[in-house]
Amino acid sequence: MLPDFLPPGAAALTTRRTLLDRGLHLFEQQGFHAVSVADIASASGQPLAEVYRYFGSKSDFVLGLYQRIHDELEARVPDLSPGPLALRFQELLQVKLDLLEPHRRTLRALLATLLDEEAPAGVLSPETENIRLRGLALFEAVVQGATDAPPAATQPALVQTLYAAHWAVLGLRFLDRSAGGQATRDALELVAAGLALATPQLDSLFVPTLLGQVGAVVGQFIRVEPGADFDVARRVLKLILLHRKVLAEGHAGCATEPCAQCLALHLPKLHYFISQGLPVQLILPAFPAKSPNRQKVLGALPDLGEEIALTFLQSLCDDIRQVYAPGAQLIICADGRIFADLVQVSDDQVSAYNDELKRLIAKLDARDLSVVNLEDLLATTSFDEARAAITAQYGEPLAELQARVRDAPHHRAMFNGIHRFVAEDGLALAPEKSKSRVKEESKAVAYEVIRRSNAWTRLLAQEFPHALRLSIHPQHPHADKIGLRITRAVDDWLTPWHGVVLLRENDYVLLKRQQAEAAGATLVEQVGRPSHFVARPDSYTN
Repeated sequence: MLPDFLPPGAAALTTRRTLLDRGLHLFEQQGFHAVSVADIASASGQPLAEVYRYFGSKSDFVLGLYQRIHDELEARVPDLSPGPLALRFQELLQVKLDLLEPHRRTLRALLATLLDEEAPAGVLSPETENIRLRGLALFEAVVQGATDAPPAATQPALVQTLYAAHWAVLGLRFLDRSAGGQATRDALELVAAGLALATPQLDSLFVPTLLGQVGAVVGQFIRVEPGADFDVARRVLKLILLHRKVLAEGHAGCATEPCAQCLALHLPKLHYFISQGLPVQLILPAFPAKSPNRQKVLGALPDLGEEIALTFLQSLCDDIRQVYAPGAQLIICADGRIFADLVQVSDDQVSAYNDELKRLIAKLDARDLSVVNLEDLLATTSFDEARAAITAQYGEPLAELQARVRDAPHHRAMFNGIHRFVAEDGLALAPEKSKSRVKEESKAVAYEVIRRSNAWTRLLAQEFPHALRLSIHPQHPHADKIGLRITRAVDDWLTPWHGVVLLRENDYVLLKRQQAEAAGATLVEQVGRPSHFVARPDSYTN
């Protein structure tokens, strides 16, 4: 919920997400029916015409809330307990109840609208079909990741049944007058207990038939077109997953052969564009700036590493066009501004890197690539204030992040990867400090890098609510983001802005500058700048 005042640097926000924040805040504060679009424009300090650029009606603010809730839910899926179905169902429902709680007054006032299939904001309306697809995908992930998941043939009907059951629980919360929603929590406990008792019977002789009948009835209400069978979406997704980087601990099979759960959260997003014949929108937070550690990189500007990465990204878009004619548009969400101060890079260096990156995109005729920076999404005169603003609005409490790193292997792997990079750079930039001191100081920096990166991800989710999200870091195979390998590197964590290209006889590899120099490789310049290394003939390796 937006506070009555905004931090310095955020007051000039003029994009869709800010209007949505203000609208949802006013609905809760004054009541949905008492607030007009003109009121939202006035409270946001924007002309009414500016609001209607992003929201065609007041109902569109409710649709924006649905999208925001599902963005958060999808991000939480990898954190669900790897346990029985009943527990995973209960955990997901509790998260959704918590996310809806700040908006309960608004949704309670809209109960009649929510049940009206002809109202744009109705949960069964044509306008919310993509939200229903995303909701079904969430419960598909819940079922498929359960230790007691039933046979595959039973799962579609079970998913639809659980999806319908979750609506009933949400409906109870809107009517619940007990302190803190205790009655709804008690009801959820009972539903979960019943599901725990029923799960062992799901593969018995008669239950699949019964579930099929229930699923067929529920399907008439959900009204998802059978054509949303995701055939084209699967073909597009398969091309992307060919280049996936995975945190495979506990999911080794998914690293080589994506399972149904690997696909579930992404298919509805692709379908959103494909069903309308639009280019698929992909967003990739990446290309921040070169590391300041000259033991890793050649300089402060893009070199052959970035050129190879950009060429690959355009070729991925070209491949998608072969299976889906409208193709794809990939937006590089340059994140150098987000944590430049943390990694000892100046904003001037970030600007120079970005300018050269855009020049490279034009030179390569990478027509499907574009670059978005923090200053494109947030009008500000101070990057420090802008960083503080998005962290204040979208960053999670440090204690929550630390708990996830402690308790979840995939979050711990992400922290370890970032911590390693920060510590390496810290040792190179402050050689007078002991290794143990630098490693300890780097922990706090690594946590803040991840916290700001997550805040940037949330901001991007508001700006590009339907886009498929990519990452340059390895990701949990069932996450809402897909880790993408954009170069051939010595490990899955190395990127062009932390390494150099070494050309070999039959291939190339990305590695650290000091490794290339230690191997006796020859430095090559292009247009008067260091570009890459060429390996000695006697040092070629696979």
